Amino acid sequence: MGVILVHIAGTDPAPWIDELKRQDPALDARGLDAVDDPAAVEVAITWKLPHGLYRTFPNLALIQSMAAGVDHILADPERPARVPVARVVDPWMGRSMVHHVALAVLRWHRRMDWLEGQRADATWPTDVIFDADAVRVGVLGLGHLGQAVARAMQGLGFEAAGWSRSPKAIEGLACHHGPDGLRDLAAWSSVLVCLLPLTDETAGILNAGLFGLMPEGSLLVNVGRGGHLVEADLTAALDSGRLEAAALDVFGTEPLPKDHRFWADRRIYLTPHIASEINPVTATRAFVENIRRIRAGQAPVGLIDPAKGY
Repeated sequence: MGVILVHIAGTDPAPWIDELKRQDPALDARGLDAVDDPAAVEVAITWKLPHGLYRTFPNLALIQSMAAGVDHILADPERPARVPVARVVDPWMGRSMVHHVALAVLRWHRRMDWLEGQRADATWPTDVIFDADAVRVGVLGLGHLGQAVARAMQGLGFEAAGWSRSPKAIEGLACHHGPDGLRDLAAWSSVLVCLLPLTDETAGILNAGLFGLMPEGSLLVNVGRGGHLVEADLTAALDSGRLEAAALDVFGTEPLPKDHRFWADRRIYLTPHIASEINPVTATRAFVENIRRIRAGQAPVGLIDPAKGY
């Protein structure tokens, strides 16, 4: 059996390698520095592997993303097209994303920033009403994570609906698709959550045109990719009152530069790309299963279509 390459940009892969070997002691898992024969690499489990390296592994049988997104893999112009690419499908990540989005929505809905601001004067407001019936959550992207978020919003008693590029039928959830469907969903949503994959078609989708369709005083939650958002358009939408707040977990440049204007904007909830963290124990179960499937000649779980980008 071949080598299982584990590479996470800027992070020591040792804990992941140890967990892979704990779950399957027969696996020969190594970090990039320990790969002495590129021809021995059978599976590459990666996050932001330097471009050009995939093509140096002539016997590569699977590229496994260490995230729900695969844009960091598909962006490599030299990636061998013959090698299948899989994203992570892990219930842990779904729960984590649900918790993160729910926190952002409830923080906005329950006016926590405003309430916290009353503490300075020891103010005790008694006329606060939280209109849950006015909270309508539109989810852009109806994959594993998007569906989990939509269901969770319904579980909190909010209305929810979703949008995808192509038609989808999901029981109990209103589904929109295509350009007209996107406009309809934006006009309906007091909360818009972006969970789309980053592709040529979705880059810059969170822009002035979309914000202008949303109800006054809405919330934007971007947990997709930084490339989905036109940053200047967000600032303008906040200044105009079209958006009341935004919760951003992803950015065009990460880490967010210390001099970036978003740091000083209290209308923006900032988190450092942690909405759906990956757990070595649960994620490696998915990796081991996909290694088994590839070796058995079966399709991996989470197989993506490179032509679509997801």
